Amino acid sequence: MKLPDLIQEIKTKPRLFIRFHASWCGVCKLLAPHVNGLKADDAYGDVTFIDVDVEEFMNVKEAFKINDLPYFAGFKGGQLVEEFSTAKKDRVTELANSVAS
Repeated sequence: MKLPDLIQEIKTKPRLFIRFHASWCGVCKLLAPHVNGLKADDAYGDVTFIDVDVEEFMNVKEAFKINDLPYFAGFKGGQLVEEFSTAKKDRVTELANSVAS
């Protein structure tokens, strides 16, 4: 997703969960099924999930100052809830819960 489009999503979506990843990232691949499970869970029906390949969109990587992958960010009402890099499923679920609540 291009940076202007991503910024528009952040501004317009009431609840937004972003997963930043790259095709070469092993941990990203390991966490992808967990994130897909959250997307499919009715508890997060009000949350918009977006996946961004930072190797494809380097300006997004630079804008968010991403140095480690996978990287996650959650927004509510256009405001950042939290952002971090992690390999832990529990942290990813906690962010999804924060965005959904």
